[in-house]
Amino acid sequence: MAGFENTSIWQSTLAKQLGTDALDKEREVFRTNYESFRENAALLGAEISRDLPEYTVHDITHLDALWEMASIICGEGYKLNPAEAFVLGGAFLIHDLGMGLAAYPDGINELKNTVIWDDTRAYLSKSKPHLNEDKLEKEVTEVVLRALHAKHAEKLALISWGADEKYYLINQPELRDSYGPIIGLIAHSHWWNSDEILEKLPNSLGAFSTMPNDWGIDPVKLACIMRVADASHIDSRRAPALLKEFRQLSEYSKQHWLFQQRLYQPRLESERLVYTSKSSFAVEESKSWWLCFETLKMIDNELRSVDSILGDTQRMRLKAKGVAAINNIKMLARLIGTTDWYPVDTSIHVGNVARLVKSLGGEQLYGKNNLVPLRELIQNSCDAVKARRLLENEEPDGDLLV
Repeated sequence: MAGFENTSIWQSTLAKQLGTDALDKEREVFRTNYESFRENAALLGAEISRDLPEYTVHDITHLDALWEMASIICGEGYKLNPAEAFVLGGAFLIHDLGMGLAAYPDGINELKNTVIWDDTRAYLSKSKPHLNEDKLEKEVTEVVLRALHAKHAEKLALISWGADEKYYLINQPELRDSYGPIIGLIAHSHWWNSDEILEKLPNSLGAFSTMPNDWGIDPVKLACIMRVADASHIDSRRAPALLKEFRQLSEYSKQHWLFQQRLYQPRLESERLVYTSKSSFAVEESKSWWLCFETLKMIDNELRSVDSILGDTQRMRLKAKGVAAINNIKMLARLIGTTDWYPVDTSIHVGNVARLVKSLGGEQLYGKNNLVPLRELIQNSCDAVKARRLLENEEPDGDLLV
């Protein structure tokens, strides 16, 4: 039995139920179609490392682990029906598949027909003139795949591969047509700002024609679970130590791999995710520790944002509502240890924003001349143009008058 099949969400929705189950046939439809969906998605997921070797693991192990993260974050007894579990699991499967060229039926030509390809190529040609054509195209491909992967996920449950015979991720046409669009939208949503969830997703969807009437879909709830489950999965399964040695990683990528390689799976305590490390970070690894800290702050923000969305819309809230010790560096350093150095948060915190603005701006700085703000805007614009010319080594094609 695969790990995801042992999770509380799977067991309560798509697994065979103990005893008599009046809805066993309906449940089996979703279960068997998810299993084939997963097998197809695993093939695409395995291709991502060919195009983005510096990134941590995005294969089927990551996709399966999202069931575990969701179960931890939701807590025991969270209410999902089998249709919602199928849609959520489908979003897990496809949300990152666009990070590989294999997810594009026409390959790199699809990327080259986008505006972002032209813009990225133009920028990298100027900023990195030393790159030859092959290396330039490789870098452009990496940037564009990363930039477009979430948007492309919106299509992945519906598009096909192959000319003579068409292959889909969801094999059954009726389920593909009914659930493919919302699976794609929820997968895309993990890349949105959290406030876009309520703006862009339907409030609810009805049940599939052959399913019980109460097996409808709550896309907002599922999108909330999707984004926090994905954000929170940063343990050592994402960065196997031996795999890191096989790859030629940049220094920044090594920092990402190192801190994830050190982390145990999180546990839930007092409505907080608790992250701990297998070993401490040495002085020369301090950048990786701080990168871990910033990642945990991001996870904490996501959990808080999602909790606000669910609470404000009278939906069932998730059990996990933040990250433990994120506002206490001393306590966090005990959970994710350091050796021969001690982290100190030197971030500037403004207690009275209105007073600071009044002291540094307005009449205190510019007096009562109403033309001064306009003058400052013009001056800033001129400075920006001059800086851009210097950065790009461009000759001025006209004078800047201030």
